[in-house]
Amino acid sequence: MNFDYGGSTLTVSPEARRDATNGSGLIGPAHRDLRLLVVDDHPAVQTGLKHLLDDQPDFEVVATRSTGESAVALAEQDDVDVAIVDYHLGGRNGLWVSRMLKRLPRPPRVIIFSAFANDHLAANCVVAGADALLSKGSLGSELCDTVRSVAHGRRLLSRVPQPMADMLRRRLDGVDQSIFGMLLAGISPAEIEQTLRISADELKSREVAMLSKLERLPGEQADYGGGRIDPDRRLAPRFSRGPR
Repeated sequence: MNFDYGGSTLTVSPEARRDATNGSGLIGPAHRDLRLLVVDDHPAVQTGLKHLLDDQPDFEVVATRSTGESAVALAEQDDVDVAIVDYHLGGRNGLWVSRMLKRLPRPPRVIIFSAFANDHLAANCVVAGADALLSKGSLGSELCDTVRSVAHGRRLLSRVPQPMADMLRRRLDGVDQSIFGMLLAGISPAEIEQTLRISADELKSREVAMLSKLERLPGEQADYGGGRIDPDRRLAPRFSRGPR
């Protein structure tokens, strides 16, 4: 089954139906379904993702939302394990949603699910605290595998190539350059706070300011009004990915 949207196709294959536990095909009575939140402003994508994910024996889609604000409000009131969030949303984008969800007392895992996944967006996902970045051109089985992986504590963000990292770092000053480098290296926020002797609130504030500079595409002028990547703009050529 295929769901077509905006030139990209989400393919739901029979292999997408799989059990994440022991391969027996059975879910034990003590098993707790993963509670999922889908955030996308395209109705067809919402429907396709809900059908795909609800068809899994260990998933439960507790809600779908079309705006970042409504998604965060839902997560504040309901228990969510994993949020699958489109980058392009009307109003606040997926990186804003990730930052807000990660501030909750029990933050969910966050997958940024975008038709425009690339190394530049991956770098921004690191700063926004997302756990994975996945292209909307991926197979449905790959999305399901990613949901299960992040739910078990894995972080699936490709290593940002050094040329891209260096270009983005030059947009920052002083301490922010150090923070950016440590985040790309996989150093935890707690370790960054201890190393730089800054508070958690200061780190969060700096991350917000960093994203306003980092989200711009190469060559763009500063845009502090929302930081969206224009889907009609040709992205810069991608650099080769290094080994993880």
